[in-house]
Amino acid sequence: MSVKRPRLVSPVRYNCLPIPETDIDTSFPHQQILSPRLISRTDSQVWGLPESAEIRAVHALETTPENERLVRTHHPALRQHDPVYVSHSQYGPEVWLVMGGCEDIKAGGRPLHPYLEDRLDLHPFGQVLTPRSPWREEYLFKEGINPRKLLAPEKIDSLRELFPAAVGARISVSGFLVVLFKSLHDIQAVYERDWIMEVGGLRTVYDEYRLGVSADTVTSSMKVCEKPESLHGQGCLGLRIRMTDGKEAITTVTHGFVRNPHRSRMTMMFSEWILRAKSALLGFRRPPPQSDTCAIGVVRSSNKNSPIGKEVWLATEKKRIGVISYTFDDPSPVLPFPAGYRHDLSLIMDDNLPQLVSPPGYPAVSGWASYSAALAGSDVYVTRMNTVVGKWLLLEGTVDPNAIRNATVIGTQYLWDRSAYSQTVSLLWKTKEPFTPADGWSGSVLCLGRPTDESSQAVVFQNFQVPCTTLVDPESGRSHEAIVKGGFLLPESIRSSKIVTSKDQHRGRDSDTYPRRSREHAGSDRQVFSAF
Repeated sequence: MSVKRPRLVSPVRYNCLPIPETDIDTSFPHQQILSPRLISRTDSQVWGLPESAEIRAVHALETTPENERLVRTHHPALRQHDPVYVSHSQYGPEVWLVMGGCEDIKAGGRPLHPYLEDRLDLHPFGQVLTPRSPWREEYLFKEGINPRKLLAPEKIDSLRELFPAAVGARISVSGFLVVLFKSLHDIQAVYERDWIMEVGGLRTVYDEYRLGVSADTVTSSMKVCEKPESLHGQGCLGLRIRMTDGKEAITTVTHGFVRNPHRSRMTMMFSEWILRAKSALLGFRRPPPQSDTCAIGVVRSSNKNSPIGKEVWLATEKKRIGVISYTFDDPSPVLPFPAGYRHDLSLIMDDNLPQLVSPPGYPAVSGWASYSAALAGSDVYVTRMNTVVGKWLLLEGTVDPNAIRNATVIGTQYLWDRSAYSQTVSLLWKTKEPFTPADGWSGSVLCLGRPTDESSQAVVFQNFQVPCTTLVDPESGRSHEAIVKGGFLLPESIRSSKIVTSKDQHRGRDSDTYPRRSREHAGSDRQVFSAF
């Protein structure tokens, strides 16, 4: 008869995360680190001259063992990078891994992800380190971590226990665990004191936690603001939904309608001292009971940094959308994003909400997709919805290439606040502009599917962007970063709602074919607001 051994430390009870049971990592074989494969260039002339070989590489729909080195050698997205790796197949569909910046998301039909690099400039090379046993990580992670699933709450507790100075972690689908710390000093201390290189079968690297919102000026058809005829937008309209109680609302980002403080160095030092003191005092009381349900939207009239009650207008248009009536967040008035945020989500409500439609020629968003499907390597894209205002004529069969961004999901992110017993979980993805900020796409929808499909499913909304370290000079410490977009997992009350969409005539087309203009009905289509 086996007896279950107690945990090393009793975990503190944090808020419940909105992770569906079907998306949780339940059982995954624990094994040693499965390193990525190094793909070298080839001198083969089987694809002809370099010009012809480049054309074949660009138009290759699939990368196979036979053409893998040819694609790596001749594809414009790969040929300038050295080295180039491919993730191990044990972690799911293979992906290209490159160091430094890369503007493409696919090469030869295979996703292209950043190679997440360690802080080589902080490694204690040349120092005598005290040997340590890996018994703690082996004890806490008897089963492996499946990077294509979301972590179970127990494994998140184990990460906090294993890395007491960490503020979060990222897990990439390519087999990396990135442990996040508040400062480079904390990372260096971990290297010197307790350098853990493998957890749950994933290679472990360390990085500094940095995160930024995406709520600057919007130059798109969905930009919204607090005042009529304003030229500056605070975020995008997301989706129009009908909740289980029959009420309808339009989603938007919370951070676009509240103050977003930026901490100075002095503020950071003072607030950190306060938080440390608070944490020490809280250690003398019993932890709060764990919540049985996820956070739900409530009216927070007493919050001085709340979006509740603010009117929402279309930027540059004298058209009122409604009033923000519910929020899922309690933003801090002094600490920067994401302090106080659970979902970065608020609901606009009104008796006469405008209709939201997908951009012309693109799929209607008709339901909710599972997080596992997005992590499994399915096609995804990001879109910004349109609303009807009756000013611009929509021609049947036209498409707006600026209304969507093809994307590839690269992993998940878990953040926690030990003093507030709060935690969040997000999906991370990469678009074709890794160095372009997420300005203008805040609140846009990450969809499962392809832009040529008849319909698609929503996954999450875009809320922030994070820089991921991909290349570090061990001597100078200079690093290259890839900008990755992210969105918080949604509350169950939102995922159980129905998306109110319009089956417009311009989306009634065959799958995998771009629409063509029909002159017969070109003058009879509806009118939507477009900034282009």
